[in-house]
Amino acid sequence: MIPCRLSPELSGASVLIGILSDSHGRLERLAEAAEVFSSKGIETLIHCGDITTAEAVEALSDFDVHWVLGNCDWDEDPLRAAMSRYGHTCHGVRGDLKVGGRLLGFTHGHRYDVFQAMVISGEYDIVFHGHTHVRRDEVEHGTRVICPG
Repeated sequence: MIPCRLSPELSGASVLIGILSDSHGRLERLAEAAEVFSSKGIETLIHCGDITTAEAVEALSDFDVHWVLGNCDWDEDPLRAAMSRYGHTCHGVRGDLKVGGRLLGFTHGHRYDVFQAMVISGEYDIVFHGHTHVRRDEVEHGTRVICPG
């Protein structure tokens, strides 16, 4: 879980979004993350997969959440129903979101072909992913790649 500040070139204003992945239904950790994000005034979240339970979706119901599905999100129907109930967006295996003048891509990372294609494409300012459970922030093929860990 990390807050990520995006500073657009044109407006000079910055936008904060929250990035999460691999919550694996741990409601106490999601409650902590929600508290941190709320305290920073963050309204939009990207979750990079492995949500695993509808209760985990509910734990973030106060936010505008963009989800992708991971390798542990086997039972998609209840997850998608919960996302729909709270007005969240499920992007499937990969998502795109324009925020603060930047194009963000996000995927879980278990489909390495999808992740690698996103990074190499040159389309994205940042590509977020999960799956590895290891935090990283580096540049690959000219694209900033971030994993919240």
